[in-house]
Amino acid sequence: MPAADEAGRGREPSRRARFVPSDELTKALDDIDGLQEAYVALSDRRRRSSLVQDRAQATKYQRELASASDAYAATIMSTRRGEFDRARLRKCRAAAMDVMPAARRSRRRLAALVEERRLPTPELHDDLERLLTLSLHCRAALDSFAPTVDRRAAESLGNKILVELRRATLLYLAAARDAADRTHSTPRAAVVELLKKTDGRARGLLEMAPAPDAANGESSLGASLSRDVADELHRTSQQWQAIEEGTAAA
Repeated sequence: MPAADEAGRGREPSRRARFVPSDELTKALDDIDGLQEAYVALSDRRRRSSLVQDRAQATKYQRELASASDAYAATIMSTRRGEFDRARLRKCRAAAMDVMPAARRSRRRLAALVEERRLPTPELHDDLERLLTLSLHCRAALDSFAPTVDRRAAESLGNKILVELRRATLLYLAAARDAADRTHSTPRAAVVELLKKTDGRARGLLEMAPAPDAANGESSLGASLSRDVADELHRTSQQWQAIEEGTAAA
């Protein structure tokens, strides 16, 4: 998010800079990667761990790990004003721990299971980063709208966008956990139509933003951030739709 002194002087970092994740968000993404990887490892019967052989136990752990991934992501997306800091990271980790008591007690065994054969998924990581960042920046845009905006109308539309982004993110995580090929094709296909719908709402939010200042042509911070969200959401839905159509045509 832009620093307060920069915002006060009307200066803002570039769109690209605003969409670079913080160190805390990078750590959070790594945590979710670990939860997702452990879930997948429990389905791999070629592994030696007894955790895999006891299917009832494996299913129980998977259910907890899935809940933990979802709770973690949901806590990120509900971050007030979109400011993801160290305190929020701790809250996310606590939310995940609360819903996986059995898996938490067996964390060393689960770690050993994962280490038997690592399954790096940079494509899934990058997609999740994009979805989570969109939610955070949408919250920042809503918080930064100037007083001249009809805040009730903007928040009503903005909340619909946030709900749809939350739904898309959790749907993406669920599809990624059960994707046979461990690529982003299946989870992207699962959410692309929802993103297209949300894309239209984001354009509507941008239209509510105040016009640039007549004296210097500068947009308010809220308008600038909402434009970033709308542009990034449109780019994402277009890219993922194109990939889905290319896969279907192949």
